[in-house]
Amino acid sequence: MATRALYIASMRRTGVVSAGQYNGPMPGFKEPAEDVEAYVNVVIDAPARQLDHPFTYGVPREMEGKVETGSVVLVPLVNTLQVGYVLGFCDPPDLPRIRCIEVVVDEPPIFDAQTVRLCEWMAHHYLSSLSQAFRLVVPPGRSRRVVEFIASTGDARQALDAIPARAVRQREVMEALAAAGGVAPRSKLGGRISSGTLRALEEGGWVERRFVMPRPKASRIKVRFADLTDLGREALEDPEIKKRSPARLRLLEALRDRGGSMTVPELHHSTKASTSALHGAAEAGLLRIREEERLRDPFATRSFPPMQPHKLNTEQQAALDAMTSGMEEGKSDIFLLHGITGSGKTEVYLHAIEHALQRGRTAMVLVPEIALTPQMVQRFKGRLGEDVAVLHSRLGLGERYDQWRGIREGRYKVVIGARSALFAPLADLGLIVIDEEHETTYKEGSAPRYNARDVAAERARLCGAALVLGSATPLLESRYAAARGDYTYLRLTRRVDDRPLPRVEVVDMREEEDPGARSILSPRLVNALGKVYQAGEQAILFLNRRGFARFLQCHACGHILQCRNCSVSMCYHAREQQLLCHHCNWSLQPPFVCPQCGSEVHRYAGIGTERVEEELRRLLPPLRCIRMDADTTRRKDAHWDMLEEFKSGRAQVLLGTQMIAKGLDIPNVTLVGVINADTSLGLPDFRAGERTFQLLTQVSGRAGRGALPGKVIVQTFNPDHYAVEAAVRGDAPAFYRQETAFRREALYPPFCRLVNLVITAPVEEHARAAAAGLGDILRPGLLPGDGEVLGPAPAPLSRLKGRYRYHLTIKAPTLEKVADTLEGSLAAYEAFRNSYCRREQIAREDISLAVDVDPVTLL
Repeated sequence: MATRALYIASMRRTGVVSAGQYNGPMPGFKEPAEDVEAYVNVVIDAPARQLDHPFTYGVPREMEGKVETGSVVLVPLVNTLQVGYVLGFCDPPDLPRIRCIEVVVDEPPIFDAQTVRLCEWMAHHYLSSLSQAFRLVVPPGRSRRVVEFIASTGDARQALDAIPARAVRQREVMEALAAAGGVAPRSKLGGRISSGTLRALEEGGWVERRFVMPRPKASRIKVRFADLTDLGREALEDPEIKKRSPARLRLLEALRDRGGSMTVPELHHSTKASTSALHGAAEAGLLRIREEERLRDPFATRSFPPMQPHKLNTEQQAALDAMTSGMEEGKSDIFLLHGITGSGKTEVYLHAIEHALQRGRTAMVLVPEIALTPQMVQRFKGRLGEDVAVLHSRLGLGERYDQWRGIREGRYKVVIGARSALFAPLADLGLIVIDEEHETTYKEGSAPRYNARDVAAERARLCGAALVLGSATPLLESRYAAARGDYTYLRLTRRVDDRPLPRVEVVDMREEEDPGARSILSPRLVNALGKVYQAGEQAILFLNRRGFARFLQCHACGHILQCRNCSVSMCYHAREQQLLCHHCNWSLQPPFVCPQCGSEVHRYAGIGTERVEEELRRLLPPLRCIRMDADTTRRKDAHWDMLEEFKSGRAQVLLGTQMIAKGLDIPNVTLVGVINADTSLGLPDFRAGERTFQLLTQVSGRAGRGALPGKVIVQTFNPDHYAVEAAVRGDAPAFYRQETAFRREALYPPFCRLVNLVITAPVEEHARAAAAGLGDILRPGLLPGDGEVLGPAPAPLSRLKGRYRYHLTIKAPTLEKVADTLEGSLAAYEAFRNSYCRREQIAREDISLAVDVDPVTLL
C-alpha cells in the first residue's frame, strides 16, 4: 500500500484518541491483542493547538523492528491520515481500543531521544507547538505532507441528477469534481467542504477519499561508474585492438590510467567516445557498468590548500586551556570569548575543535551571515580537511540534504553553517561555537521564534558539550551573565602579532559649508580612497542601506510614495529603474506626476549602496568597486565569487551593507569608510545604541589586519552620541557602563525578560479588537510582581504585507513568573478569537498571533 513515490489509501474510518482522552467506543480501532507489537507516542505534524501533544498509537506486529524513536510515520487521525514523528516507546495505555500506525515512511530515523528533549524544551520555552519545533530537525527537502483527494466513484454528472436540489453544498462539490475530471485535491474544490457534506456524499456512494504522499523535494542520486574488467585488461595487451576499435581502446586506456574505475560522465568527457562505444565495450565484457549512490558535494570544483596551525599567544592559549579543561571534564560550560577585532578568535576555535576531534567528539560552528561562510569554509577545510560539512540556505536543496546525510552517517565531524545548522544530527557533540554571538540573525523570524544562542546552550547541556560565544562586541546580556558568573569570561586584548588597532577619524557631516550641496563622500574620505588606490591597497566602504535612494518625494507638496501593503516608504533602485518595498517586494515604476498634487517635480532623498557606487564612479573613475548587498548576492555562490575577486586584488573597493561589516580578514585592506554611522540610531528600539556601537566597532576592525596599519573614517551627524563616541575611541567599557545604566533605568534586558505578542489582520479594526481581547485575558492572570503588560498599541511598523499589526509586550523579572499564565492565556485567547471571528463572520485565519519570547527587536 506504500511505495517510495506515493501512498494512496481509501479511508472511511472515524475517530482517534490519545492516551487519557478516550471516552467511548469508536469504529475502526484495532484491539490491542497479539497483532500489536508495542506502543509509541507520536507528535502529529500539524500546527493546530488542539493537536499540540503526543498521541499514543500501536505498532503492528508486521512493523516489528521498523519503528524507532525519530521514525516518520503515517497515522490515522479522526478520518484522515497525517504525518507524525515517533517520540519514543511507552507503556500500553489504559484504553479499551487504540489505533495503529499505518505506514513507516521509508527514511531512517531522523532524530534521537536527545533531540526529542531539545524540541520539547523549545516548544515550551518559545510557546510554540511541538510540530513546529520538530520540523526544524527534519532533513532539508524531506518534509512530507499528506494531500487529501476527493474522487467520484462514477460519473460525477450522473450523480448530480440523483442528488436532491436542496443539497446545495453536495451539488457544488460534485460540479467541481465534474469540472476537474472526477478527482481533485480537497483544497481545490472551492470553499471549505464540511465533514457533514463529505460524509453524506460518501454514504451515498458518490465519492471516496484518497490520501497521497508526493515525492520529497530532495532525493538521493545515483552515479553510473565504469569498471575495467579482467577481460578488458587482457584486451589492452592485444595489438589488434587499435585497428579494430580505437574508441574502445581509448575507453580501456582511460580506465587503466585512473586505477580501473571512473564515472561514466568523466569517461565520456575524457575520451570523447560515443555512448554506443561504451555500451559495446560493456556488452563485450571489457568493462562493467554499475550504479553507486553518491553524496552531492557543493565544493567539488573548489580547492582548499592545506593550512598549518598558528602558534597561540599567551592570551589565546589561556582561553584555549579554559575551554579544553571544561571539555575534558565533560561539563556543559559556557564561555564568553571577548576578543577585539583581529585578536585571533578563529584560531582559538580551530584549536578547540581539534581538541574535541582528538577526544573522538564532534563540533559545530555557527556564523551569522552566509557571506562569512566562504571564508570560514576555506579556513576550516584547509585545516581540517574532509571532516567539514557546510549547511546554509544558499546551497541547493539536494546539496543540503546530502550534507545532512553525510553528517547523520558520521562522514563529517565538523559542521559550519548559519542558524539552522544548529540542528545538524552530529553524534557525540563536544563543542559548539557561535561566532559573532551578538548578531540578530541568530534569531528566527517565524515560529518557533528561537534564538540560536539559547538553544545552543540547551543542546550543549543535553550533550555535555562546551559552548563558546565569541565576539568583539558581546551582547549586553552576555556581558551581564559573565559578570554574574553564569558564563566563564575570557578576554583577548591584543591583535595577532601585536598589530595596532586602526586609527579612527570622525567627519562631522554637519560642518559642511553648503548643506544644500552635501556630497555623500566627504573630501577627507575621497582623498583617503585616492591614496589607497595609488598605494595599491584596498578599502571597504560600509552603508547599511541598499538601493539608490530611501524614498521619492514630491518637491511641491512633500508627498512621499508609500508601499500599498506596508507602512513604509518605497526605496528607489536605479539599475532596475523601479521603486521597491524591502518588506513585501512590491514594486512599481516611478510616477511622472505626484499622485497627491499632480506636480512633475520630485526628488530622490536619502542614500543607499547603489548611489554610493555611482558617486564613486563619478569622483574616482579609476577605482574598481564591488557592491555586496542583498541585490547583488541573489544567485548561488555570489558571496563566494565576490569575496574571491576582491581578495585577488582585481578591485580596490568593497562596498556593502552589514554582510561585510564583520568576520572578513583581508590583509590588504588598510582603509574602512563608514558612509553614515547614524542609520540605526533613529529606530524606535531600545537596542538602537547597542547596534550602532557593534556595527561601527566591527566594521572598523576590518582595517589593518595585515602588515600595513589601518585607518577608519567615520561620517556622522551625531558625533556626540555615546555609542558613536565609544566606538570611535574603542572604549567598550565606557559604552557598556552607559548602556547598562540606560537599560536598568528603563527596565529592559538584561534586567527583565520580554515577550512580544503581535496580532495581525487584514482589517485594522479586527487587529485592534483581537489585541484588546488578548490584553483583557492576560492582565488578570498576572500577579503583582510577576510582570506587567504594555499595550495593546499599533506596532512601530503598523502595516506589513497587507496586514495591520498591533502588539502587546510583557515585561517580567523571569520567564518562569509568566510561563503558566501565558500558556493558559493563549488557550483562552484561541476561544476568544474563534468566538470573535464567528460573530464578525470572518475566517479564523484572518487574525493571527505571533509569540516572540526574548525579541531582538520590537518593530
